[in-house]
Amino acid sequence: MSIKISEMLGKKIYTTKGLYVGEVYDAMINLEKASVGGIVVSDVGRGCMGDTVSEPTRKIILPYGVVSSIGNIVLVKPLGAKSVARNPLM
Repeated sequence: MSIKISEMLGKKIYTTKGLYVGEVYDAMINLEKASVGGIVVSDVGRGCMGDTVSEPTRKIILPYGVVSSIGNIVLVKPLGAKSVARNPLM
């Protein structure tokens, strides 16, 4: 199955345990592997990972490997602080 990155933008992200994580803001592309490397998540301050960001408007990057499925929403495997990359530019 394939999906356009533009179709992912704005989708709500939840863990497979039903916890809100945030919204898809963008995608990180691994040019060497020609694949999606991660998804940039906004609205993190209101989600279950709100304590991982210093400012509520900050974004995080989730490795694409934690994504379980993409449909009306994005489901990700339960997260830990080590699953998250912080981008200082965001």
